[in-house]
Amino acid sequence: MQNILVCQTGGWIGDMVLLTPALRALKHAYPESNLALLLRPRVADLMETHPYVDTCIVDTKNRGFYRSLTELMRQIREIVFDAAIVLHPTSFRNALLPFLARVPIRIGTNVSGRGMLLTASCKDTKKVHEVHRYLRVLRLLNINAAPDFLEFWHTDADREMIQDLLHAEGVSATDRLVALNLGTTWRTKRWDITNFVEVIHHIEHLVPNARIVLTGSSAEQALTDDLPAALPAINLIGSTSILQLGALLERCEVCLTCDSGPMHIAAAVGTPTIALFGPTDPVRHKPYGAEHTIVEKPVECRPCYKRTCHRQDALYLCMTEISTPEVIKALELKLRQQLHAA
Repeated sequence: MQNILVCQTGGWIGDMVLLTPALRALKHAYPESNLALLLRPRVADLMETHPYVDTCIVDTKNRGFYRSLTELMRQIREIVFDAAIVLHPTSFRNALLPFLARVPIRIGTNVSGRGMLLTASCKDTKKVHEVHRYLRVLRLLNINAAPDFLEFWHTDADREMIQDLLHAEGVSATDRLVALNLGTTWRTKRWDITNFVEVIHHIEHLVPNARIVLTGSSAEQALTDDLPAALPAINLIGSTSILQLGALLERCEVCLTCDSGPMHIAAAVGTPTIALFGPTDPVRHKPYGAEHTIVEKPVECRPCYKRTCHRQDALYLCMTEISTPEVIKALELKLRQQLHAA
C-alpha cells in the first residue's frame, strides 16, 4: 500500500504516545508507504516530528460541521489513500470521513454504528490497555505485532536545553531528581495540592540529595498559587515544550503523577512512575510497561470517566481517598529500588 491514513482525533498527548506502537507496526509492515495521521490541532505540532508519521492532516472543525467535513473529505480524496485505519475508539466522524472520501479499505472497531462505514471491523473491548486496543485493529490487515515498548521522540537538542535549564537551577549531574506532575486535564483526576506539598517535605527529609522538580503545562501554572513560597522544589511548570518535558522526565529517577499525558511520557522515556487513579480505569490507561506503581481506591462509582464529579455526599471521593502516607510509602520504595539499581 502506498498511502495509508490513520484516523485518531482523540486530541490528547497521552493518546498520541499510546498510538506509537501501532504506528510503528504499520510503518514496519509497509516501510515504503506514506503514513498520514488525521488528528486534532492541539497535538499537531507534537506529531509533526513523529518518526513513523509522514503527513499530518488536521481536523480543525472550525468551519461548521458540514463545511469542515466536506473540505476534509475532499482533502483526503485528493491524496488517494489505499487504506484507512480508524483507531479512534468511538468517533463516528473518524469512520465517516474515509467512507465519504471513497478510501477502498477501511478498518476499525464496530462501535457507535460505524461498522456499516467500514470494509472490515472487529468488536471493541474496554478490558485491555489502550495500546493493545489499537493493535487489535491492525490484525484486520494481518499485522500481528507485539507492542514491546513505547517511544518518545525528543532529541539531543531537547536534552541539552534541559541540562542548561537544570544547571541554571543549581542542579548538578549527580543530583537525584524526582518529578511531581501536579496537574491533569480533568478536575476529577487531580490530587489535592496540599497532599503534594506534604510529599515534597517528606522527600526533602528522606533523601537530602534529591531535588524535586514540578512539571506541567503553562495552563497549569495557576496550581502553583496554592504552594508555599519557600517550598523546596524547582518549579518548571510551563517552562518546557512537550518534547523538552520528555527529556526532563528522562533525567528523573521517579515520577509521581495523576492520570495525565506526562504520565505516559514518563513511561515512554523509561522513568518509573507512581500513578494515582480515580475516575479512569488503570487497566486501560495505566503507564505502559514494567517498573510502574498504581495507587487507587475501590470507590463504588469508579471508573465513571466524568470530568465533573456528581457525588452528593463527597466530591472527588476516588481521589480524596488516596492518602498521603500510602503515596509516600510507594515513593520511598521506588526511590530505594532506583538507588540499588544505580
